[in-house]
Amino acid sequence: MSVLEKSEWERDQRRQKREQIKERMKEKEMRYVLTKYSGVFSACVAVLGVVSVFGWNFKNYKKQQRSYQLAIAASALSQPHSKRPIKDYVHREDEEQRLRQTLRQQDLSHPRILVFAGFYGCGKSILFRSAIRKEKMAAAFVDIRPNEDPLRSIVKSLNVQNIDACGDLLNFIGEASDRARKAMHGVTPLFVLKIRDGSSLLRIYNEAVALACDRRLCHVIIEVPIESLTIAMTALPRLDFHLVPNFSVSEAFRYTHHLIDPLELTHFVEVVGTNSNDLDELLAAVRHAHMSATTYTNQKLVKAMRQLQAAWAKDPSLREAVIKLARFPFEEGQSEGYDYSSLRNEALRDIVMYNAVADVWMFQKKVFHTAACCWQ
Repeated sequence: MSVLEKSEWERDQRRQKREQIKERMKEKEMRYVLTKYSGVFSACVAVLGVVSVFGWNFKNYKKQQRSYQLAIAASALSQPHSKRPIKDYVHREDEEQRLRQTLRQQDLSHPRILVFAGFYGCGKSILFRSAIRKEKMAAAFVDIRPNEDPLRSIVKSLNVQNIDACGDLLNFIGEASDRARKAMHGVTPLFVLKIRDGSSLLRIYNEAVALACDRRLCHVIIEVPIESLTIAMTALPRLDFHLVPNFSVSEAFRYTHHLIDPLELTHFVEVVGTNSNDLDELLAAVRHAHMSATTYTNQKLVKAMRQLQAAWAKDPSLREAVIKLARFPFEEGQSEGYDYSSLRNEALRDIVMYNAVADVWMFQKKVFHTAACCWQ
């Protein structure tokens, strides 16, 4: 190598070192690094975006599958009822013990569907929850609303997110019940079906029988307002009917938390009754409308008397039938000797009712019974 070539080579080496030093100095500045490697960063961000979108779509795809929905349903059905105390619950020792004994007597080898009937506001729902909680049972509470498929309502109560992916709903509920039973080491799951206003026992009868009796996959309890029951419903096979009464006097006092004068509340109970809906209205009138309980009770009675007077105004036979019905205790009703054509008259539809479970005619509310007694 000549001297000139060697000199040129050394200059190139020094120039490269200077460039490397300059590059290192520039790379200490973040802005230069971002500019220099912007292509690499963009590619990484794009890849990360593609991966995240793919993962999100794949996760959602799995959630839409029937197997995923089935796992959710089985998990919901096998979860024991909450141990937290029920807010504002009035302990009903006799009714609760009777219900708990009935729950323990259920046998899947001899399946029966239990139907608990009571007036609106008698405390059926909260009584069920308390008994099931104390029995440490896993249960699904289902609201059966009008114009909605009963099986769809059951699946919805199991926290299923995509009902359309479940396929045949009866088979889906059966598989979920089977998985839940295995998860609970052979304990049969329980469905509590609550029939809402406008719905009917006849709408859910076939599905309930298919689940509890034909396939024997679960126990079924139906909660139904006694006002909606008919003779045809009580004649359906495989149903055992039980009545849930209104509060007793002592339970009514506990329900109002002793916020009302005892004498005034006693007067209210004697005239209007112990239904929780009536007690709620009384509390609202006393606490928010600043009305005395006695005044409110008298207003309720006068209103009921006027309603009776308007109902039988055009037909004296209706008055005679109502007065005759009032001679029997409100809770017992009239089982014989009644005027059937008069009591089933459209004018008395909101006043009297036929109790298909006890096979008696009775007043829908005690205040009507009291009002009829006042007209005697």
